[in-house]
Amino acid sequence: MCTVEDRVISGYNFFVKSDNLQSLVIFGRKKKIPGGTTRYDGLVVSKKRGYVFPMILFATLAVGMFIVTITQFQSSTRLKYQHLNDYQSAFNVAYAALVEVLADIQSKQWSNRSFKAGPVNKNADLFGGSYNLRVEDHDSVEFMFNVKVRVTYKNKKHLFYWRLCYNPNLLDFTQLVIPIFYEDFSNSPLAAADPDDLDEYVDKKIENREDNLPKVNEIANNLKPSSTIEEALKKVGIDPENVRPTGQERPPATTVNLPDANLPLKEIEQLLAEISPEVAHVIKALHFGGDVAELDADQKVLLEALAEILGDRPDVKIELRGHTTGVVGTPESNMIFSIERAQNVADYLISLGIPANRISVKGFGQNQPIASNETLEGQAKNRRVEFVVKEDPG
Repeated sequence: MCTVEDRVISGYNFFVKSDNLQSLVIFGRKKKIPGGTTRYDGLVVSKKRGYVFPMILFATLAVGMFIVTITQFQSSTRLKYQHLNDYQSAFNVAYAALVEVLADIQSKQWSNRSFKAGPVNKNADLFGGSYNLRVEDHDSVEFMFNVKVRVTYKNKKHLFYWRLCYNPNLLDFTQLVIPIFYEDFSNSPLAAADPDDLDEYVDKKIENREDNLPKVNEIANNLKPSSTIEEALKKVGIDPENVRPTGQERPPATTVNLPDANLPLKEIEQLLAEISPEVAHVIKALHFGGDVAELDADQKVLLEALAEILGDRPDVKIELRGHTTGVVGTPESNMIFSIERAQNVADYLISLGIPANRISVKGFGQNQPIASNETLEGQAKNRRVEFVVKEDPG
């Protein structure tokens, strides 16, 4: 249905043409032109009906989709953070197990470590999760050991692996244990591997790393003289045109000035207060060659470090314990030889300014081996002088 209406208001004509779909409003003056045709000069306004509801519906859908998208994004972010928190919690469980191993070594010292006789396994619940710990000596390298911790946290399993090396340097408390390798095998096919296979895999990775080290050092030395980033990129075969920016000067090395800490030194007796009395408080051991009692240059360097530490702690007394293998000679001659080794160490410390009344000497001959004398490696471990802190310095 279509209707036409022509109205005159204040000299202006309103021509309204409407049907079921739209209305056309022409606002202007009505003019007659030759031929009987009527023309309207003015503004033409199209009034549309029936589009309001679709527009509202579209806007509602757009807002709804936006809200859904934001909600999904928030949910995804929340899951990511939850996963990160769960992983951090699992790592905390594993690290706590590792710290327990390190505390055992520190309290009992290397020669009395709990896994000396063979691999040690332990299961425990901790921090809402559980772990299975395995620690053992590394087969081929002295003072090196492997720690494997399988953690179950919120029904998800993780496998953390550490290879560490005990630092045999005299009284170097700052680096009692040095990390050699760490990896999370949780998402690796090796997660279910036999422990020995895992050790073999790590051996190969460390070997590859050592093989690549000379090349890495060569590249680093070639890059050091480069004055700009562009020059450094060219040396490693990268086109600087594809990298922005490249013409900047290399930033100077940052100098960090730290004030003196002036921390008071703890009495070593305090450090030993929690140690079981049956454990020998062996700080470090000095090893000797076969049938040798004299000190070599490397041993003297270690003793000089020990003398410096003892000089900072004038109230501490130490006992030097000499040991032999007993492979050759009689028990009596081995006893005398063990005392001679310990006395040579004492004499050198005294020459460095340590008072003789702070040092005592004992010989144990062949009576306290820490390894089998059936192998050369075991004999090398047994030919030693141990440095033991006396709990009662008086």
